[in-house]
Amino acid sequence: MSRRFLPESTCQVIDRVPVPQRHPGLQLDKLSIPGDQTAQKRALEEVCKTVGDLSLLQAATARRQSLLGSLPGCCVFQATTVSPLSLHLARASALENAGLCLHPLYGFAYIPGSGLKGMARAYAETVWLPTQPDKQQAWRYIEDVFGWAPHPDRRQQISNPDHPAEPRRTDDHDPDSPEIKASSGHMVFHDAWPETWPKLVVDIVNNHHPDYYQADPNDTAHPPGDWENPVPVYFLAVTPGTTFTFVLTKRRADVPGHLVELAQEWLTGALCHLGAGAKTNAGYGGFKPVEPPCSALPPEPRATFETTLELVTPAFLAGASQQADDCDLRPATLRGLLRWWWRTMHAGFMDVKTLRALEAALWGDTKGSGAVRILLEPIDRARPQPYDKRSKVAAHDGHKTSDYGIPSERDARRITPGLWYLSYGMDETNRRRHYLEPATRWRLRMCARPTRFFANRTDASDPKKIDHGREITAAQALHQAQAALWLLCYFGGIGSKARKGFGSLSTNSLPNDVVDVCKRSAHQLRQQLQLPNKFDEHRAESPSLERILGPEEIAFGWPNVWNVLDQVGYAYQTFAKKYKHNRAKLALGLPRRLGPNVRGQFHPTPPVTPSGRHASPVHIHLQREGNGYLVRVVAFPAAHLPDLQTSRAFLQAFLQDFETDLHRRASLRPPSAPPSQAIGSPRQRAMSSSTEVSLPRSGERVEAVLLEERTKKGGWKARHVASGISGPIVNSAEVPAGQNAGDTVTLIVHSASQREISFYWPTIADGSKAKQPGGQKPSKRDKR
Repeated sequence: MSRRFLPESTCQVIDRVPVPQRHPGLQLDKLSIPGDQTAQKRALEEVCKTVGDLSLLQAATARRQSLLGSLPGCCVFQATTVSPLSLHLARASALENAGLCLHPLYGFAYIPGSGLKGMARAYAETVWLPTQPDKQQAWRYIEDVFGWAPHPDRRQQISNPDHPAEPRRTDDHDPDSPEIKASSGHMVFHDAWPETWPKLVVDIVNNHHPDYYQADPNDTAHPPGDWENPVPVYFLAVTPGTTFTFVLTKRRADVPGHLVELAQEWLTGALCHLGAGAKTNAGYGGFKPVEPPCSALPPEPRATFETTLELVTPAFLAGASQQADDCDLRPATLRGLLRWWWRTMHAGFMDVKTLRALEAALWGDTKGSGAVRILLEPIDRARPQPYDKRSKVAAHDGHKTSDYGIPSERDARRITPGLWYLSYGMDETNRRRHYLEPATRWRLRMCARPTRFFANRTDASDPKKIDHGREITAAQALHQAQAALWLLCYFGGIGSKARKGFGSLSTNSLPNDVVDVCKRSAHQLRQQLQLPNKFDEHRAESPSLERILGPEEIAFGWPNVWNVLDQVGYAYQTFAKKYKHNRAKLALGLPRRLGPNVRGQFHPTPPVTPSGRHASPVHIHLQREGNGYLVRVVAFPAAHLPDLQTSRAFLQAFLQDFETDLHRRASLRPPSAPPSQAIGSPRQRAMSSSTEVSLPRSGERVEAVLLEERTKKGGWKARHVASGISGPIVNSAEVPAGQNAGDTVTLIVHSASQREISFYWPTIADGSKAKQPGGQKPSKRDKR
C-alpha cells in the first residue's frame, strides 16, 4: 500500500496541517500508511515528529489532581523509566505490532489503570505471597485489594489444599452464611499520566534467526545458524528518563488504611522488579521510584544477580536510526547476545527441537515469557562520538610498510591501515557511524523465576499438562544466564564489528576457568532434566563450546586501545593477503570480495550459498590487563563453510598465523607519534597539526592512485597524491576494465574537503581520456 484510505478532500485538509501539529494518536491510527518494515519505519518516524500540546497536558493534569485529591485514601507517588517503555504493541492499528498506548483525547503516552492493577496483582501473588508466614491471611489481603470473581480458577484454588484461597462469606463467624460469589476490590488503580509530554522514539527488534524461532515446534531442520538474514521489526517506545505519576484511591472511605499501603508496595515492586508494558523480560518498562527507594526483591521465589558492565574497546552501537541519539547498549541487543552464547553451551547435545524448547523455557518464545529478565541502566551518560578513522592511528605509507604494518608487502598502495581494515564500513562515504568510548559503564540486573521445561512446546500453554513439565529452579535459570554473560565478556563483544574486537565488555563478576564453569553448569542442567549429555558433532550445526578452537592470547603492553586494534587489523590483513583472490578465504565468512583473477575452490553446503551470508566464525576479544591489553581470539568451525573438516583446518591455520604475528607486534614499542601528527601522506605529516592541507579546486585535473579499497557499492576509490586524501570515483562505471589498484592516473576533482576528495574519471565529453600524468590536454573544466 502507498496511500491513505481517506477521501481526497480529507487528505487535502490533513496535508495542510504540519506533522508536528497533528494529534499523535490520529497520526498513528488513521494517517499511517502501512506496508513493509521500511514503510512502517517511515510511518512511525512521522508519529515521533508530533510534539503535542504541553500546556494542554499541564491544564488537564491540574484538573485531574484536584479531582483525585478529593477522593478517599488518595495515595500519589512518582516513578521514572530507566529503560524504554512500550505499551499495547498488538493493539488494533494500521501497522503491525507497532502500536503504543496514547491518550484518546490528548495524545500523550500513558499507562492504563487496568494494566497497573494486573501487574500489581502479579507481583502480589508471585513475589510477595510466597514470603508471608500466614498464607491464608495474605491471600485475603490480595483479594480485598483486587477483588475476586466466580470462575474455574477460583474454584480450583479453593479445592486445592495447597492454595490459601477460601470461600468468602458475609459473616466470617457464621459457617452457614452464604458465600460471596464476587466482589470488586477495595482499591482503585488510576491511569498513570506523565509529568511532561513523553518523547517517542522508533525502536527496533532485529531477529537474527527467524527460521529457527518461527519454525514449527517439532521442526529439526532449521538450526540457529549464523547464515540467516536478520529481520528488523520497528515499533514505538517512550524514552528512558520519563516520569509518571501513579494514583491509588480507596473505593470507599471505610476501607482499612493498611490496604492502601499494601497496594502501593505491590505496585511499586511490580514497576521496579517486573516492569510495565511489553517486552519486560527484554529489559523494557523498568522504573525506579522518585522517592523513597524501592524495597529489595525478596530472596524467594526469585533469584537475582547484579553486576557492572564496562566497555574495554570502542563499540559501534545503534538502534533504528543509527545516529548519535540511539548509540547505546539496548537491553534487547544484550539479551539477544546472551541467547547466542547460551546456545553454545548446549549445541550438539540435543536436536534442534529440544534446543529450541529448552531455550524457550529460559528465554521465552511466542507461547510464553522466559524465566530470565534483564534490566540495563546506564551508569555514565553516554557520549557517542562520530567515528573518524583517519584521526585514530598512523596511516602513512611509511607506517604501512614498517614492522607495525605489513613489512613483507613493499607496495604501500596495496595495504589498508589495520584499523581501517578492521572497521570497514563504519566510516565510509555518506555513512559515518557513531561509537561509545571505552570505560562507558552500565548496571546490569538479572532476575530469574522458576520455570518448567516442556519437551513438547504445545504442552506449555495447556493448563491440563502443566505438571508434564520438568522444573527448573530460579537459581538454575539464573546461573544459565550468568554463564552466558561470562562467555560474552570473555570471548565476545557488542555492536557492529564485535567479532573483530570492537565492543569488548568486562564485568566485575567474571570467575576463573570461565569455560569449565559454563560447561559444568550446562551439564548439570541437562542431567537434571534427563536430557542427552553426550556431545554429538553431527547435531552441532550452530557454534558449540565443545569444538571451540583456542583461545590464543597475546599481551600488549600498549596503553592506547586504538593502536592495539590497529595491530589486530594488520595481523588479520596479513593472513588474508596469503589467500589473495583465493576462494579458500571465504571460510572467514560471507560475503567477502575477492577481486579479479579468482582461483581455488569453495562450495559451501546448504543452507549457505556462495552469494549468501555467514557471520565470521572468528571472535576477537580485548581484555584490560594492567596498563595494556590482552588480545584473546577463538574460532568456531563452521559446518557449512564449506564443511566442518575444511573449516577446522583453515581456522587452525588462521589462529596459528594470527597468534605468531601478533606476538611479534606485541614485542614492538608502542607508536610514539600522536595520531593527529601521524596521518596522511609525508607532506601532511610535515605540516603543523593546526595547518590544513591545500586542496585542489573542483574541476581540476590531479594525479591520483587507484586504491584496492572499494566503496560500499563496489565502486573505485582513489588517493590524491599531493594531499594523501582519498575518496570515491563517482562515475566508477567509466573506469576501464584494464585498470588495477596501485595504478597512477589523472582524475578530475568532483569535490574536495579536508576529510575527503571525490573524483571523476575523465571521459570523451571532458576532452580526453584519463592517462598517465604529463602533457595532458586541458579540458573545459581546466579552463574554468
